[in-house]
Amino acid sequence: MLNMNPSPRTKAISILSKFRQEWQEAASGKSLLEVEGNIGMVLADLVNSFELASHEQSLVLGPQLFEEMREILYQPSRN
Repeated sequence: MLNMNPSPRTKAISILSKFRQEWQEAASGKSLLEVEGNIGMVLADLVNSFELASHEQSLVLGPQLFEEMREILYQPSRN
């Protein structure tokens, strides 16, 4: 019988590959080595890509960045 559950390593490779592809699309053909970005947002994108629980996100991002990202992501929209 075929196992449809990918290993954690396979899942991580898939997530990171998709993450890279999204950055390549955003870079519009520019080398990713030349792209400047906000490392806090990159880390937040990664923890979201891995679908980490809130407490896991806090461990990865650290308490200060975790709270800053929560403030940005959960602020009421201004219409």
